[in-house]
Amino acid sequence: MIANLESIPSLKWQYFGDENGVSTTFPSTLKQDCNVYDPRYRPWYVVASTPLPKNIVVVLDTSSSMKAKHGNETVLDLAKLAAKTVLGTLSPSDKVAFISFAAEVEIPLGKSYASHCFSDHLADAVPSNIAYLNSHIDERGAYGSTFYTDALEKAFMFLKNSENGGTRDKVILFLTDGIPTDSKQMVMNTIQQRNEELNNGVMIITYGLGAAAQKEGREILTSMANQDGTLYGVPPRGQVRKGQYIEIQNPDELRTKMALYYALFFDSRTKHSPKVSVPYLDAWGLGLITTVSLPIVINGQLKGVVGLDLTMIDLLEDVLYLQKGELSYAFIIDDRGRAVLHPLLPSPLDVFEDPILINITDIERGADFEQVYTSMTKGSAGTKDLTAVRTFSKGEWSLEGRVTKTFSATYYWKPIEVIGYSLCLVLTKDFKQIDLASLVSSGDDFLYHRLDLIERNSDLCRYYNTSSLRSGRSTVKFAAEAFTDPSRYLDTEETAGRVRHYTKFMNDRIGFVPNPGFKSDIRNNVIATRQAEKYWPSFHRLDSGIQHWIPWRYIGTYNGVFRRIPGGMNHKLYSPSMRPW
Repeated sequence: MIANLESIPSLKWQYFGDENGVSTTFPSTLKQDCNVYDPRYRPWYVVASTPLPKNIVVVLDTSSSMKAKHGNETVLDLAKLAAKTVLGTLSPSDKVAFISFAAEVEIPLGKSYASHCFSDHLADAVPSNIAYLNSHIDERGAYGSTFYTDALEKAFMFLKNSENGGTRDKVILFLTDGIPTDSKQMVMNTIQQRNEELNNGVMIITYGLGAAAQKEGREILTSMANQDGTLYGVPPRGQVRKGQYIEIQNPDELRTKMALYYALFFDSRTKHSPKVSVPYLDAWGLGLITTVSLPIVINGQLKGVVGLDLTMIDLLEDVLYLQKGELSYAFIIDDRGRAVLHPLLPSPLDVFEDPILINITDIERGADFEQVYTSMTKGSAGTKDLTAVRTFSKGEWSLEGRVTKTFSATYYWKPIEVIGYSLCLVLTKDFKQIDLASLVSSGDDFLYHRLDLIERNSDLCRYYNTSSLRSGRSTVKFAAEAFTDPSRYLDTEETAGRVRHYTKFMNDRIGFVPNPGFKSDIRNNVIATRQAEKYWPSFHRLDSGIQHWIPWRYIGTYNGVFRRIPGGMNHKLYSPSMRPW
């Protein structure tokens, strides 16, 4: 792990979780949820362990017997925790539904009565949907008797309504503490008939505790898992995917045993390749990150999963900081067509909650884009001339609206095979690169914005609640795109020594000082923007009239140079080209 970090500094976290729940993390960190953290319940572990995405229905008994006490909690409390732990193992590539049953079946209605996402279709297991289902589970109470059949009918209905032709594991997790109030023959008939409608592709895993862990309950739940109702006059028909009956003698074990359902899908014959998660919000403030994970298989047995985290900035910086004129841009989608990166989506550094994943066709609405979309989702490469549309803010989105520009462009797309993404460059046909002639520094006029790292304390003052310069000199701030390695700039703490290096390089007149990491045109832009000070009145000699109402003057370049007067400090993430002005 140490060698990995030394050779690839952009790695953020590396970790290994084994089959017994032991976790190793580098660099070491204090986990706030140490008492409940188990790597086997984490999406990165489950995704690496199962070759296919999952369609899963969690069916939970909420009959009155679930009120039974176990220690300071009820059995229902432990069952709800187990159900939520199962939801926590899912990735956005999975689909999920939740059903509670007693004398009647209860399902979530969704966030509005018009929503069918939760009430008759499986929902994508994205963070917002999981959060809603968790809140629904928390609200369940225990009452009534234990009717299996209606719950199973509803579970198969969810799976049938969500068939889309893709190859996915389909599973029903059925948890109960009682034997069915309704006919056992009817229960088995329902399973047989409804699964035949789905080509017998559904696996059923049953969990029994209390009365369901005794002889009569064990028999019906084992029959359900094996999909063999011979004991009840319903012999099997055709080949089925046998599941498993899991007996719970101690309710404290319910969470662990239920959350490891995915072990039945592990296939030692599968050639495992690294799995890349969809982007999610890092808990340590790094913005959007993605996890790459790979199972460790020894002698055909899963021994654990190794994983590492990369920020989306590190992974996609060449695309994020594309500079081919005002109109040209790039976007990236995953293998399901969901937008990972696009100019209309928040920057990976500006996201403060888990992203809502949307299909790229909701953003790219051109009439002929369908051909590009189909090719990209198939993992193909290609080129096509299209009419493209860019949307820009006039200022503050909510107050000043937006403007759209239509232009002729060429779409170039190609798969990023290692991580399963697809990249598309949209380049305007009339783009021309204009470079400044080589300029010569005056030798002493560069001043970096990090005033806290420069010995100019006598020149500092408070101005509009910020540290500024009394002398009226301008300062320069570099955005990440000004550097050849933007992510390294963002990850590295600036020091007084580094600032001195910037200063010497920018003031160098003979080319003696080595470049500290800037792109080739940045120095010219710094020298050119210095000329703006000729037209900015001195801070100490403000004229009457409008000058009294101008707190700052500034100039920014598309490649990340920002100069302002009076000089002062800016946030490290500040980029002039990303600002509404």
